[in-house]
Amino acid sequence: MRKIDRSPEARLKRKPHLFLSHSSKDKSLVRRLAEDLNRCGVDAWLDEWELQVGDSLQQTIAQAMEQSRYVAVLISKHFLDSDWANSELRQAIARAKREKRTVVLPLLCDDSQVPAFVEDRIYLDFRDRYYHALVRLSGMIHELSRPRVEDAVTRIDPDSLEDSLRALRYSGHEPYGIVDAQDFQEISNAGGEVHGETVRFYPEEILQSPVVSERVRNLMRKIIEGQ
Repeated sequence: MRKIDRSPEARLKRKPHLFLSHSSKDKSLVRRLAEDLNRCGVDAWLDEWELQVGDSLQQTIAQAMEQSRYVAVLISKHFLDSDWANSELRQAIARAKREKRTVVLPLLCDDSQVPAFVEDRIYLDFRDRYYHALVRLSGMIHELSRPRVEDAVTRIDPDSLEDSLRALRYSGHEPYGIVDAQDFQEISNAGGEVHGETVRFYPEEILQSPVVSERVRNLMRKIIEGQ
């Protein structure tokens, strides 16, 4: 596992892989995606994980969008109806034009009409084959070649998070899961072997430790069950 410091003090220096722009009505979907991306070693910026009491909502989100390498836009009927989400989209498109590179990554999440800005872009389809899209998105973030990722998806045909991790390993990338600083500390206190910003451990041993919270035990259960 790799540690991510989500404190306000670390915010100015942090460069997340991916900002997740979404409608608040799609919160359960985006939370699942963010957790799965973290397990695939992708530092995903999700508002409910990052915002602190007293933060300026507009300023903090604008800063995170500028500092993230990519802005993933979860396209759904709720997104298209959200003024706030569309404002984020306009900011991301403006940044892409300014930097003259790909910044906006469209992720299709339901059967709503594809908006005009997506019509001439390659998008990832999370509607039917969620784990295929998860591997492709993670592979792009980790700068794996497209042929390697497509070969992995074809051979493994991922249908679970564990399959997705296998596909990334097949492609040549060992995905270190991402946890926040407090989870990292609990795992290390429970016997994890710390190497700089990473910690190696046996989930079964951490699960049995009396010094970890139920949150960390739940994380260990998910790892053991391949979820």
